[in-house]
Amino acid sequence: MPFNSESAVFGGQTSKSGKSLSQEIKYQLTNVAEDLIKSIEITSLNDRDKIAYLKAIMPFIMPKNESIDFNQIPTEFQIEIIK
Repeated sequence: MPFNSESAVFGGQTSKSGKSLSQEIKYQLTNVAEDLIKSIEITSLNDRDKIAYLKAIMPFIMPKNESIDFNQIPTEFQIEIIK
């Protein structure tokens, strides 16, 4: 849909996504989440639960994918064989 006077009316409308959470609520939710994570006894979990737990926390502990600059990767290698 092209941007014109008719479509601008929709663009200027108030967002329906709502307001963001206040810092205090975010802090309280973080504390609750940390307490829940600390209360989990990992040794009492079965293998399926351990895998589910690992899948849930992996996005938070693994670094995000970074773009690779292929211009900096060497294209020639020298291998020395030592006997």
